[in-house]
Amino acid sequence: MTKRKKLIFAILGGLMVMGVGLSLLSQWWSALPEGLLLASGRIEGDEIVIAPKIAGRAVAVLKDRGETVATGELLVRLSSEQIQAQLDRAREQERYWQDRVRQAEIDLDYTAQQVPKDIAAAEAQVATVEARIQEAEALLNRNHKDFLRYQALLARRVAPQQKLDDATANYQASEANKAALTRELAQTQAQWRKAQLLPQTVELKRAEVQAAQASLAAAQAVVREAEANLDDTLIHSPADGILLTRTVEPGEVVNPGTPLFTMVDLNQLYLKVFVNEPDIGKIRLGQEARIYVDAFPDRPFPARVSRVSPRAEFTPKYVETREERVKMVFAVELRAENQEGYLKPGMPGEGLLRWKDDVPWQRPR
Repeated sequence: MTKRKKLIFAILGGLMVMGVGLSLLSQWWSALPEGLLLASGRIEGDEIVIAPKIAGRAVAVLKDRGETVATGELLVRLSSEQIQAQLDRAREQERYWQDRVRQAEIDLDYTAQQVPKDIAAAEAQVATVEARIQEAEALLNRNHKDFLRYQALLARRVAPQQKLDDATANYQASEANKAALTRELAQTQAQWRKAQLLPQTVELKRAEVQAAQASLAAAQAVVREAEANLDDTLIHSPADGILLTRTVEPGEVVNPGTPLFTMVDLNQLYLKVFVNEPDIGKIRLGQEARIYVDAFPDRPFPARVSRVSPRAEFTPKYVETREERVKMVFAVELRAENQEGYLKPGMPGEGLLRWKDDVPWQRPR
């Protein structure tokens, strides 16, 4: 019985020694050189909430959660009948004001060309009437002299009465002609003064053009707004990524800002790891790192430290003893290069950080 106990104790002792040896061997095998730091975590990404800018009814929902989408890919189509009608009315108003602008510009061009001609014509008319008045005054003076001469001759009975009558008629006719020309001159001068105001008409026409152009610009703005609203009835993916959630179904009425999908950008993934408090001083922003995931064990993904938490996590608010301080960990994000899209959110992974530049990279065992 004693021999059997000794044999059992010997076997147990041997197993214990073997276990300790294997443990030490495992630690030696998995140990990293000084200058490399290993931490574990999961692949995560910044979530993007996809929401509409306008209200509408979901006519078609083309993607579901878990699916991969590309930038610009159509996700949801909202009803557009009402917005299309608004766009049609806006375009009709745009065409109306385009016609008004063209007509106003034609009127302006015609007026601007015609005004100098009208002013010149009025000035020429005044000059013509003034010249005719000068001729009428000369004729009046001559007829007046004839009248006085025949009147004197008749008084001396040298000339017959008929000559005086003719001279009187000519004198009266020339007076009437001058009076008529004087009235005509007043009229032509009035027309000339009106013609001097015609440049103001050009300015009024120019103001009409500017007003029509302003109305056209307002109508065009309404068209652009309606076109933008029509474009907003088509909800596209803002980036390459994976849809995490879907909260819309065909036929639902959605309001502006209502979340339809949440997604993660595959080009903005990071490995979130936790580093012990004694090692956090070795970490700096922009520091080189490598990411290893189980799905691609032999492929390191280049990364850099993009964020270091300013405070410890998963620890009491107040820590007094050194033993408790050693247990503190800080969140560190390693932004990955994922151009081929191999990394996916939720993948477990290991982050290898190099805090000494001269230490070569070594894959964790």
